[in-house]
Amino acid sequence: MHHTEDDKTTGIYIRKVLEYIQNNLEGDLSLQRLADVAHYSPFHFQRMFTHFVDETPKQYVIRLRLERIAHYLRVFPDVPVSDLADRSGFTSLSTFSRAFKNFFDISAIEYRQLSNEQYRNLGKTNSKNCKTSLINTNDLCIRDFSMDEIMDLNEKVIISTKRVQGFDLIYQSTCLDKSDAISLAYRKLCQWAAPRGLLTAETRFVGMLLDIPFITSIEKCRYWAGITVPAMEKLPREASLTKVPDGFYASYAFQGNLFSTVKSLAFFSHGWIPESGYAIKEIVGYEIYTENPAHKPSETIEREILIPIRPA
Repeated sequence: MHHTEDDKTTGIYIRKVLEYIQNNLEGDLSLQRLADVAHYSPFHFQRMFTHFVDETPKQYVIRLRLERIAHYLRVFPDVPVSDLADRSGFTSLSTFSRAFKNFFDISAIEYRQLSNEQYRNLGKTNSKNCKTSLINTNDLCIRDFSMDEIMDLNEKVIISTKRVQGFDLIYQSTCLDKSDAISLAYRKLCQWAAPRGLLTAETRFVGMLLDIPFITSIEKCRYWAGITVPAMEKLPREASLTKVPDGFYASYAFQGNLFSTVKSLAFFSHGWIPESGYAIKEIVGYEIYTENPAHKPSETIEREILIPIRPA
């Protein structure tokens, strides 16, 4: 499709809206509010958003809220469902409960209580759109790992803890619908950043996986390919910015594809965390590459995995 300058400008505004949604999932994400962020009328904004995202604003927001809570239900088993509902962005517990059951076909309480086998079977019935063949992992969207598979990483993944001073990132968003999606995103980001003097010898390449394939169908799993921000007075207005926050993190070195990376995260959650004295603080982690992923397949590059933690 040929994109005009108007298309490019609209794309910038839609990207800003997507950033706003990601950072305000618990807040006001009404059509009027999002249209104001985009500087369009509600009617025009809804039409343009649906064109660029392939979901209406309402569908997109509800899906992200429910998938995030589903992730919370698995990662934070001791947090009451009512507390998670308060953080979901829905107006009431009953509204949240109806939306969750409509989306997953079971209640939030039932979802939390699923055994691994039941969780696998739920994935099989709710993953009709998973394009697993695109990333050469036949069952990534529909399976969980057994404890034997997870604990197989016990001597291969060496986890330590560290304090990280926060830093800003310029990023390019992509979805993991192709085996080389991450490298392509970095290539596009570097082609944009290099002429603007945003790539230096000190640049670090940092990725963020915002969705988990067990919950979100793979073609909708979002990934932010980021570079650190150089010292300069003003960034281009079209730059998308996010931040790796100050804090305490679990850290481990890893190399592998999306499937093996998610397996390492399962080991971290179910193998290391229970005996560590720590708890997971946030569901979004980070990976810092030792080389520029624009120049070679990302799965062949060693990176440092950082996951926010707190005392248990």
